[in-house]
Amino acid sequence: MAKTNIIAGLDVGSGKLTCVAAAQDFETNTLRVEAAASVPCKGLRAGVVLDIRETSMAAVSLLTAVEKECGKDIGALFMGVRGSHLESFTNHGTYNISRADKEITINDMQLAIENAKAIPIKNDNEIINVIPQSFTIDKEKGILNPEGMEGSLLEVDVHITTGSSAHLNNLTKAIQKPGYRVDGTFYGLVPLADMVLTQEEKEIGSMLIDLGGESMSVGIYIDGVLRFSRDIPFGCDLITSDIARLLHTPRQNAREIKEKYGVAFPVFLEDDGEIPVPTLDGRATHNVKKSFVLDIIQPRVEELFEEVKKVVDRSGYKDFPVVGILSGGGSAMPGMTNVCVNVLGLREVRAGSVSREAIIGDERFFDPQYSTALALVAYASQRGLYEEFNKASFEQKTGMISKLGKIFKGVDIFGN
Repeated sequence: MAKTNIIAGLDVGSGKLTCVAAAQDFETNTLRVEAAASVPCKGLRAGVVLDIRETSMAAVSLLTAVEKECGKDIGALFMGVRGSHLESFTNHGTYNISRADKEITINDMQLAIENAKAIPIKNDNEIINVIPQSFTIDKEKGILNPEGMEGSLLEVDVHITTGSSAHLNNLTKAIQKPGYRVDGTFYGLVPLADMVLTQEEKEIGSMLIDLGGESMSVGIYIDGVLRFSRDIPFGCDLITSDIARLLHTPRQNAREIKEKYGVAFPVFLEDDGEIPVPTLDGRATHNVKKSFVLDIIQPRVEELFEEVKKVVDRSGYKDFPVVGILSGGGSAMPGMTNVCVNVLGLREVRAGSVSREAIIGDERFFDPQYSTALALVAYASQRGLYEEFNKASFEQKTGMISKLGKIFKGVDIFGN
């Protein structure tokens, strides 16, 4: 594959693959989004490969279409994963500074983080992301960046996400089988949070809910860093199934009804007109009122957020989030934020959108369905994970956080 300045983010979603490709402009330090596409994939379920051949065929179809739209080959490809095989937890690491000058270096920070990673995990699991929450120097807590400070004992708390090696390897094989290379793998929630949450929201306490078709991801940020994350193994495809079953119509028609007429809260029902519903055999139609569709959708949406509430209640952080941010394709339905407020009891809930700072492109590229894929591209770019052009020049332009990102690869040094 020819080297180009095209960075692509591949979101391995719930029964589909989504890709966004952007051109990295190192002169202006901006990303120009050039292509985005999504394809269904029968070989995937809730982010897990069930059929590697089907998944590989879908990947070929998607990535070649994106490259055709860009007019260039993909230079670097970063993959975002999700699924119930992922596990997240917090751990503690320490490192003694034995040098006479006692000045803490980036290498010392890395060694402390490596010690925090040295924990027993399941035999078939591997670490995907490590996010430092804060450092401690000689028992002084809450230090975000200890580089250059003096001390004898450096400690760190980290948020670790692990995943099944078999599932991750199957995904990588499916992508690499047609000749592409995966340059980095991340838990999709991590780059998504960086792009849709403001720093103020991370500080005061926020909950990010990524509403996928067959899974939902939940992350809680407090004091600026990720404290808790979890994937729930079902999502908004249940709404489609309910509509199909209760209206006696094929799933594809049910999906179209959901997307065109679906609302999750009564105030968004503009009128109670009738809509045509194709029968299962496709030979006839029958009419139903829009309010009947609302009566199908609202209870299921409430149930989905009830499941989120159960996870949060068990997290140990249920009283901390003040605001909620919804992302993913499921967040586009009118009324989702209202139901979320009622069920989770948050003071405010908004629909999340990717920050457009240093990103340019057509409006269609900022659709919620592309959020995670676009966030992957921005995440890789901002941390200097893509190194085609002059390294020294790039580091000079991107600043300290990106330089640290190069050294730590997938480790998010400050968690923001």
